Amino acid sequence: MAKYRVVKQLLPKGQSKDPVWATRNNAYTAVISGSGDELWEFTEERDAWMKMVELSGSDSSNRLYDVIEVQE
Repeated sequence: MAKYRVVKQLLPKGQSKDPVWATRNNAYTAVISGSGDELWEFTEERDAWMKMVELSGSDSSNRLYDVIEVQE
């Protein structure tokens, strides 16, 4: 049975010291080590998308969020 996991952008745009050509806009993670982040997994895709929208709206860093399907 599939699970749906909410992931977030590892480095929000503008917070990396990388040159423009080496930006890591597409690197996502479920949790950031040492941050106390919670792992958000759901059995229903709709619930994962709703949580993603909630997290996106409350994140002041302009970090992007997405939902991925995780196979067991």
